[in-house]
Amino acid sequence: MLVENVLVRSLGDGWISVSWTSESEAMWSWIFVNGKWAVGPYMAETKNRNITIPVSTEGTFLVEVHDFEDETVPDSIEQHPLVKPRISWNCVDNAAAYRVYHTIFDTGSIESLLLQVPPIGMDRMEIDCPVTLSGNVKRSNAERVIEAEGLRDGTAGSWHSFRVESVDQFGNESENEVVPHFAVDLPPSPELIVSRDMETGLLSFRIL
Repeated sequence: MLVENVLVRSLGDGWISVSWTSESEAMWSWIFVNGKWAVGPYMAETKNRNITIPVSTEGTFLVEVHDFEDETVPDSIEQHPLVKPRISWNCVDNAAAYRVYHTIFDTGSIESLLLQVPPIGMDRMEIDCPVTLSGNVKRSNAERVIEAEGLRDGTAGSWHSFRVESVDQFGNESENEVVPHFAVDLPPSPELIVSRDMETGLLSFRIL
């Protein structure tokens, strides 16, 4: 469960303080910074929690806190935003192997064999996509202007497709339907611009 009430304070010298409130005293917490594991599992035996961790504060950074009632290892939201899906299928009796195929719709690429998986003797198989999918779409300057003016939805992303086929001991392959998947990259971290009014001495903050 992603914690939304997270407070991050800079302590200087490359250290930050992360504070949050968990739903239960028995929650295990995990902290990620810019999609990478930083701390966890962390048990404080109290709802109100605070931890100090080293983080470079020269630029912007993203802090995530995940809470679980057990020691489940979560994935960062920043790390694989829809670009490494989980592929699953039902097993077939007497299958000697399974072949996973992949195509990128937007580029018109030829379908390629992503990997071949041996049967494990389970009712259902699941694997994480072994490659990071492209989640960006190249747009012309005219299209960017249209999106900036709000004339159409500017959501970036790219369509991919997968299909999984069973292979018997003689090399015969099944023929299943193609399953589409929409991959989307998260936007880059915003930049914080700080400027000072020389007359009043007031600071202005802008997020780009």
